[in-house]
Amino acid sequence: MNAHLRRTFYFFAACFVSLVGILAYWQVYVQESLANDPSNSLQSRRVQAVPRGLILAGDGETELARSEEQDNGTYERVYPEGSPYAGITGYWSTRYGASGIEIGENNNLSGNGEPETLDELINQVSGGPQAGNDIELTLDPELQRAAYDGLAASSTGRGAAVALNPKNGEILALVSYPSYDPNNIDENFSDLIEDPDQPLYNRATQGLYPPGSTFKVITAAAALKEGVEPSDKFKDDGTYETPGYTVYNYKAKSYGEVTFQEAISKSINTIFARVAYEYVGNQTLSQTAYDFGFGDTYEDFPLPVTPSSLGDIPPEQWAQGNIAQISFGQGPVTSTVFEMAQVAGALANDGKLMDPRLVREVRSPDGVILDQPTSSVRQNALDEETANTLSDMMENAIEDEESTARIPGVKVAGKTGTAENPTGDPHSWFISFAPADDPEIAVAVMVENGNEGYKQALPIARRMMETYLKSQGELPIESTTGGGSTTPQPAQPQNGSTVPATQPAPQPQNANPSQPFRAPSQSPVRNPNQPPSQPPNQAPGQPQNPGQAPGQPPVQRPGG
Repeated sequence: MNAHLRRTFYFFAACFVSLVGILAYWQVYVQESLANDPSNSLQSRRVQAVPRGLILAGDGETELARSEEQDNGTYERVYPEGSPYAGITGYWSTRYGASGIEIGENNNLSGNGEPETLDELINQVSGGPQAGNDIELTLDPELQRAAYDGLAASSTGRGAAVALNPKNGEILALVSYPSYDPNNIDENFSDLIEDPDQPLYNRATQGLYPPGSTFKVITAAAALKEGVEPSDKFKDDGTYETPGYTVYNYKAKSYGEVTFQEAISKSINTIFARVAYEYVGNQTLSQTAYDFGFGDTYEDFPLPVTPSSLGDIPPEQWAQGNIAQISFGQGPVTSTVFEMAQVAGALANDGKLMDPRLVREVRSPDGVILDQPTSSVRQNALDEETANTLSDMMENAIEDEESTARIPGVKVAGKTGTAENPTGDPHSWFISFAPADDPEIAVAVMVENGNEGYKQALPIARRMMETYLKSQGELPIESTTGGGSTTPQPAQPQNGSTVPATQPAPQPQNANPSQPFRAPSQSPVRNPNQPPSQPPNQAPGQPQNPGQAPGQPPVQRPGG
């Protein structure tokens, strides 16, 4: 009898433990994902029954998203600023899911998070409706518009730009172009998916591109750590030989005897390939890139960020040809514009990489401040002395070679990039920060197939820095852009791209971005992939594993 009672007790005890486990799973472990699922019918009805919180720009006044009550008593999401902010706000649709800040901060915007005020607690306990909290972002509206208009006026109308405050990590602008109008997402979603320019794709945070010569600042940082001085001299004859792979300078130039400072100013591929292999080595080069954020998923950032990569081959297995190509941002190296902005920000901030921040403040519907994220150092990428030396080298590069980047009365540090890719003309890159002696803004700009960095990306970045510095009182309002470039014309409102491309849109290299949130019935957003005729990270005619395939024809690489 006692044995029978024990078995019965154990059975009910096991059932009780299982019940607690199931409840814990649904109420704790997956509670947030269920609450954030727009395909959840309860969530969908709730979104229509109560207003979601406001999304505001950094001025605290510009409304980027709000909920408007309809005649039938339900609420509809409205995006007053439309396309320029779509890559950040994303969209909220009961049919197609959600993306951007709308899903990244859904707990706050929907009011599904932990109650922060007595009213919220009472409403949650009583089951009453809870209006969402308001989110104020760090974005500068004028700077965001300048970046958007600049990309719209570029030669191809495809690209991305990111600007940040290097001292605290606040994102000041983040633009992907072409964009779309989130107000019409339900009507236009199918067309947007099929659009060859892929306006739903966030080129700023998810597009992987070869960074080209902008990566040379990372190689230079590694070289300075290994004892190379800006005044050290090197002999260039126009080539650098490795087993099965020959490095050429852009346009087959030969520079003779140059200093390391001149090598970065003139963007000499062969010198960087030699320095990377003979002075730096694979471990120091790779670790320096990781210290600057390569490989980082930035999981705590509210928008999905695709990690930048040095390729699939482990650094300890890099051959001479691998190191040579990686040294100037080609071969297997891919990066996002977001990541290269972090690199520029770290160099501007004495080598300290700050946590990127897009949310400045969370407020309850009645104005009570619920959260104010503070700035923090994410990684010490470089020691202060090395960072300042490299900053001086980048400033000298602007003064000596890239005069069109100069801003009258302000010191500018920067590096251009002309990144070859296997699907079309080179991508145009520019990373920079200003004022170089006390930086307030760091910028990264990339124009797909824009060719040389100084032609397309540089003018956009300079205009962005001018715009921001004027708003901060660092420049007079009437200051004009130097270098003889024209001012980009404002973009027209659009659903997708309004700037015709000069050629078919190539796919961003090695893109494998995180998908925006989707309802189960939603078709996936089509992401760019490598053309099937080319292996990943491989340019036409290039050995797949450089340095390990003798006899392959050399490839001439752009500098820039």
